Amino acid sequence: MTITTVDMNRINNDRVAVYLASTDRRVTIGVRFALEALGIELPDFLRRGRPGPRPNRVNKMMAALDADTGNPNTYRQEKLKIGAFAPRS
Repeated sequence: MTITTVDMNRINNDRVAVYLASTDRRVTIGVRFALEALGIELPDFLRRGRPGPRPNRVNKMMAALDADTGNPNTYRQEKLKIGAFAPRS
């Protein structure tokens, strides 16, 4: 087997980042897989975010729910454990 050195400057290029951001996600998944399979560290633009819904979406949805129901005890208060949700000593 021939050992080949990989020039990381070609991967960590702004043009590559722009291309992968605008292309089909299957291409991005393939590039990510190839780099992981070869044991090459992923550039920042290929790293995955945290799985699950974005917290901002959840906060907006729960704020709308609280506004619709008119409940004075909001999701935000529950999450921060303040107001009616404050720990009792």
